[in-house]
Amino acid sequence: MQTRLHVVLIVGLAAIVWAAVLWVRGVPLTWDHAAPFAITVTAVTAVLILFEKYLWRWPIFKGWLVRRPLVHGTWRVTLQSNWRNPQTGAAIGPISAVMTIRQTYSRLSLRLFTQESSSFLLAGKIVEQDDGVFQIAGVYQNNPNVHLRGDRSEIHHGALLLEIQGNPPQQLAGEYWTDRGTRGSLKLDNRRSILVSSFQEGAALCDLGA
Repeated sequence: MQTRLHVVLIVGLAAIVWAAVLWVRGVPLTWDHAAPFAITVTAVTAVLILFEKYLWRWPIFKGWLVRRPLVHGTWRVTLQSNWRNPQTGAAIGPISAVMTIRQTYSRLSLRLFTQESSSFLLAGKIVEQDDGVFQIAGVYQNNPNVHLRGDRSEIHHGALLLEIQGNPPQQLAGEYWTDRGTRGSLKLDNRRSILVSSFQEGAALCDLGA
């Protein structure tokens, strides 16, 4: 997002060019011409803030000005991991989870909640491929519940790649890898506009029966 300093510099440069053109054409310049500068900067900054947070979602901007898909909200997640219980060697079945995605025009955050841990995005972005398919690529950190650390699971990091499917998006699907040597698949659907901050909230919202 453009900061107020960026806006001041851009508007200031435009004002200098505008003044130079008027001077070359012989138009007399006075300090009165600079009076609207502060108002212009404030107005442009306000519009950019509104666009960053809200206006970019409006259908009127889709296609010609904004191409990135809207994935903001809480998604129901089915996670399948290749992790095996180190004591028994048994594989685990699908894990029910929820993911909260917070999105503005230029920023993206993901937070995944399961009954045993939460994960958050350290760095990530929405990428458009040459064929027009959008993907979310990112690096994340997983924090297991404290009573599981030192026993069954430790804090670890990983990467994920999710394909955004549908227009508007109806499903996200992809895979992840971790620095523990585990990997798996993710499927996200049933998006809700409400944002949650825990697995319990998400389970109730998405009817997971937690």
